[in-house]
Amino acid sequence: MKAIWSVTVRQLLRGKASTGFAFLSVLLSAVLLSAVLLGGDSLVYTLNVKYYSEFALVAMAAVKLLLCVLLAGTALMIRGGFWLSLERRTRMLGQLASVGATPAQLRASVLLEAALLGVVAISLGMLVAVLGLQVGLFAMNQTQGIQTITNGQDIQLIVQADRLAAAALWCTLALLLAAWGPARRAARLSPMQAMRPQLQNVPKQKGKAAPASAVRLLAKRARQRAPGRYRVLSLGLGMSAALILMAFTFNQAMVRYYDVSHAPFPYRIYIWGDQDAEYPGEMLQQVAGAVPDKPGTVTELFEQYHGLQEDKMINTFQIVLEDADFEAWYGQPLTGEEGSIPVVWARAISDISPEKLGEETLLWKFSGPQIVVSGSSDSPLPNGIKQDAQEENRLVLVLVTSRSAFEASGISFGKGEIRSYTVYWDVRDGQEITRAVEPILDQCGLGYMIQDFTPTGHTYLIGNGVRILLTVFCGGFAAVVLLTSTANILSTVSSGMLQRRRELSMLLSAGMSRRQMTRMLAWECLGYGVRGLLWGIPAGLLLAWLVTEVLMTLPLSSSLSPAALLTPVVCVGAVSALALLVSLRMLRRFSILEGLAQRD
Repeated sequence: MKAIWSVTVRQLLRGKASTGFAFLSVLLSAVLLSAVLLGGDSLVYTLNVKYYSEFALVAMAAVKLLLCVLLAGTALMIRGGFWLSLERRTRMLGQLASVGATPAQLRASVLLEAALLGVVAISLGMLVAVLGLQVGLFAMNQTQGIQTITNGQDIQLIVQADRLAAAALWCTLALLLAAWGPARRAARLSPMQAMRPQLQNVPKQKGKAAPASAVRLLAKRARQRAPGRYRVLSLGLGMSAALILMAFTFNQAMVRYYDVSHAPFPYRIYIWGDQDAEYPGEMLQQVAGAVPDKPGTVTELFEQYHGLQEDKMINTFQIVLEDADFEAWYGQPLTGEEGSIPVVWARAISDISPEKLGEETLLWKFSGPQIVVSGSSDSPLPNGIKQDAQEENRLVLVLVTSRSAFEASGISFGKGEIRSYTVYWDVRDGQEITRAVEPILDQCGLGYMIQDFTPTGHTYLIGNGVRILLTVFCGGFAAVVLLTSTANILSTVSSGMLQRRRELSMLLSAGMSRRQMTRMLAWECLGYGVRGLLWGIPAGLLLAWLVTEVLMTLPLSSSLSPAALLTPVVCVGAVSALALLVSLRMLRRFSILEGLAQRD
């Protein structure tokens, strides 16, 4: 075993560039895993959101899913470094096997290399993650949205011994997953295969039609002679595309899940009470006129729930407007009589018609009169009157009547029966209204809720803070994924170019021009880039579907933006182009004589 230690350490030191790139891949993977784990813990601790809301629970579940996917993704991306190390050390492993090294010792050599890299890279990666989180949280703490979320308390980075140990364990697990495949392959190598590498990679797919261009044919043959390297490049780019697509979709889904900007009204006060079921008209008028130059619109609200239709729940909202507001909206008054309530169908904010819903709509929620649909209107209700945002599985029908018609019907309410009222304002700044109406509401003895979705409202500021958090963490996640993938691809390309010096020198000496060589390498880069996208985009869509449809019960189409689809394509294209530039730079430094003299 001492010999295995000595040979492994010597090979690591001799690897130089390939060892450095493998180390960088492990380092960036450790940074990514540690940042997700420690950053999530810091947010949960600082915001105290573990049991705060359904949104928090969904967010935490999504982060756990993200962590599991990330474990598999980082393991797959850094696996390329160990495959390349195995290719570089194949001859040496064959020599060890020929002098009596057992499969277990050959496997241990690869795992030992992973352990030596991991001891340094994981420790350094966790340190970089802690420093990066400290800088990122400091920058976010300077924004008004974050200060609103935390009630003026900065988000603190929580670093505890048990969580550091958990982060180290996750990083070690990813490293072992990455190294296990190459280690098993090393244990299965026979001395003959190891001493003659050309026996390992026999070109496949000979039955397919060969490309007409000689340059493209050479590029295809190069991929067939080294399927392992080509597979590593394609899988690395594919996993990067999948993770980036999932990160962008996850960000959009979480914002949509929390976002309040879709609220259909800018500002309203919801009031309820059961004081003898009497209509508090005087108090409501005081509230509506609290700001003289910005009058509100008073409504009384009744809501009915109906069964499923077309796999959707149906809600009927029956709204009572004051006579002046109703006449201004509808253009004429309503005349009511004992035993019936005339209503007008508000088409502008209804998803369904009274006729389509059926007769069950035409019964008032309380005892007494029957509803009679007297007409319809396409005009929007005053002051932007709307109910809560429509859910995907809900249809809405809105029926409106006037106060005088409502009272003339003789409708009766039982003692203790809850009635609800709303006062709407269509304004951009709700703080002025809040200051004016709160003293009146505090003295009325009824329950109330102020719903301020204007840009100056507390809810809107909290929403901005949530967006900042999600954007920073998802953007940082995508950036580190891209860096890890880039390190993996560049290490694979660099090592591959060093191993192909003899092949490339023979082509140049046989008359192939530098321009043709550039085209051949470009076709190779295009090949694994396209294949990576063909693997990565479907995998990313599947992961995004799990996050949105299964975990958050949101339709994938609502969270999948063109930017989420375009970004992985651009990133994979940029990494492939960078790999081509590195290949061309190394090609310019090749000496034909040294390449021809290189041994297998």
